[in-house]
Amino acid sequence: MTTTPVQPVQTVGRLALSGVLASALPHDLGTAKAASRYIVPVVFSRRPQPRELDLLHDQSVTRRLAEEGYSDVELRVSDRRLLITNTNLQDLKSGLAHLVGMILREISVQADAERAHRSEELDTLGLLEEQRIEAVRRSAADISFD
Repeated sequence: MTTTPVQPVQTVGRLALSGVLASALPHDLGTAKAASRYIVPVVFSRRPQPRELDLLHDQSVTRRLAEEGYSDVELRVSDRRLLITNTNLQDLKSGLAHLVGMILREISVQADAERAHRSEELDTLGLLEEQRIEAVRRSAADISFD
């Protein structure tokens, strides 16, 4: 059986949004038949990491949106897109875009801090393991069969 080595997850900069994907907005926007609320697809600056997705889907984000007056709005992820549901371009212009940007910035900072903490823990565990192995080697070297 052949296995493929796991590549480390690489992040380049913080997770942010680069803009609304206008071509994916409802085709009837600006007409009398257009819905007042719809899904606004927004492009991420990079692919979100698993921990960032976990934090984005946390209930605290839903509560925060509701506290800010956006109780019907949901944030979903589809590949490199953030789907902001039950909203419209006007809501985004009047403050929702800023709020979502702040939420993503905080998520990115938290995920980076957690990743750094885990890295430090792994470094510490690696050092302890090296010390343990060296102690075993020294102990074994002290044994004489004379």
